[in-house]
Amino acid sequence: MFTKSTNQKSAQKQTPSGKPKMPSIISENLKVFGNLESDGEIQVDGMVEGDVKTSSLTVSEGASVRGAIEAETVSIVGNVTGQIKAKSVSFLAKARVIADVIQESLSIEPGAYFEGNARRMEDPKKPKDTSAPQLADGTVATLPGVAKKPSDEKPIAAAGSDD
Repeated sequence: MFTKSTNQKSAQKQTPSGKPKMPSIISENLKVFGNLESDGEIQVDGMVEGDVKTSSLTVSEGASVRGAIEAETVSIVGNVTGQIKAKSVSFLAKARVIADVIQESLSIEPGAYFEGNARRMEDPKKPKDTSAPQLADGTVATLPGVAKKPSDEKPIAAAGSDD
């Protein structure tokens, strides 16, 4: 009688008019001291001192974020200091970023300032290949410039044997 079906729950996540959700906006005259978390889009036009976790983040010109950012996509025109972890990261021409960036895709426009480290995020679904790379002729690359054919390797005789 008072239970909701799963269809009703999924319909609650949509806006009543069926339009896409509007972004949450931290306006130009607003300063936030604390963490932000959203499953939608956040646009920062003001200042945030705290961590931001969202699906999409835009830091506008003149805006600033000091803290860790975790999102699917991040687009920065303003200032960011901290750490950024996202699938796609874009630093636009007027961006000033002092951060360590962990990403799958990174673009930096001319004029953007970036100080920090950038590391490519490993795809958790893709298994890691721990085998040594093989060249076209069947040789195994062990060190840069050194290649061995599997037939070149001979077993080492045990101590005290006549081999």
